[in-house]
Amino acid sequence: MVLVSSVRAIAKHLNVSPATVSRVLNNRSNVDEETRHRVLDRINELGYFPRVGRRISNVIALAYPDEPIRTEYGSFEPTLLSGIMRGLEVEQFDLKLLSIRRDKKPDETYTQFFLRKGVRGVVLRCFRHSRPMILEIAAEKFPAIVISEHFDEPGVNYIRAESYSSCRRAVEHLIAIGHTGIALAIHSVADSDHAERRRAYADALHCAGLPVDASCIFELPASLSSGEQVLDMIADRRPAITAVFATNPMTSLGIMRRAQERGIQIPGDLSVVGVDDGDVRMHVWPRLTAVCQDASALGYEAAVWLTRTLSKGSGASSGMFRRTTATVFEVNGTASAPRATMQSQPRTARSKPNPRRRPTP
Repeated sequence: MVLVSSVRAIAKHLNVSPATVSRVLNNRSNVDEETRHRVLDRINELGYFPRVGRRISNVIALAYPDEPIRTEYGSFEPTLLSGIMRGLEVEQFDLKLLSIRRDKKPDETYTQFFLRKGVRGVVLRCFRHSRPMILEIAAEKFPAIVISEHFDEPGVNYIRAESYSSCRRAVEHLIAIGHTGIALAIHSVADSDHAERRRAYADALHCAGLPVDASCIFELPASLSSGEQVLDMIADRRPAITAVFATNPMTSLGIMRRAQERGIQIPGDLSVVGVDDGDVRMHVWPRLTAVCQDASALGYEAAVWLTRTLSKGSGASSGMFRRTTATVFEVNGTASAPRATMQSQPRTARSKPNPRRRPTP
């Protein structure tokens, strides 16, 4: 690992004292704003990071705008995390989870915050409300990459999976096999992925001359219980709704589990198409028809790029990284042509044999 600079070298280059650079690093108030910005810009340009003892800390962060890996983020987050952990092994880095809004002090820059937390770079999760935060971090040129969000603004590194095309094909497949009453069960977290999936659903219906009925759109946090709620609401709308497109694998599993409890056959009574971030579709029966993206691969590539950049000591001069990967639509066993009606009856207990009764010959 190469130490690309030092406090004394930065001070000499900027014609300030080493004490001034140290005060900026520690967010002391007795430094004018112009000098503070010059020092921070130079720190990020060089990829400088203070030593811990006699070694440079090999730690990056997975940073969230709010709380790390909240339950409503769905199954994407743990799958992403597994990929990041694999990617860290390439350059032998460690990982820290950060909540930016909880831990960042109001008077410190993002660079000062990340350095105070002992991280050299960050993998960022972004939601609609946190895009301005990402742009500020990019403007400071702290080594960072965003997962699953697209940016046209300069300076933002990102990797994402494009899901609009495959999601539209999924809804078009349901229409092609005869469904006209198609519900949408969409994750309530506001990010570009789910905005794409909502748009794909609406565009496919419009193109087929079908109305977009707001009462057929169920927006809930992604979870098994949310899927169960969706199934109950769909069952109340029978036979108008014969298929559902669920934008998260946990919601899909909840729909399938509740359907089994209520005696609703999939795909005979209700077709289900989901989105799979990993291999969840392989572990249910019938195997889930789904739009497939590899969240683990996104995390792996983000971690490898970031840690290799830091290992080279290239800082902000390493060049931009912007990659959009493809998703695929995989037809399996949970979608078929609709029946005329959807049967929904309480499941009856299976009768037990009477041990005293002689079997009929």
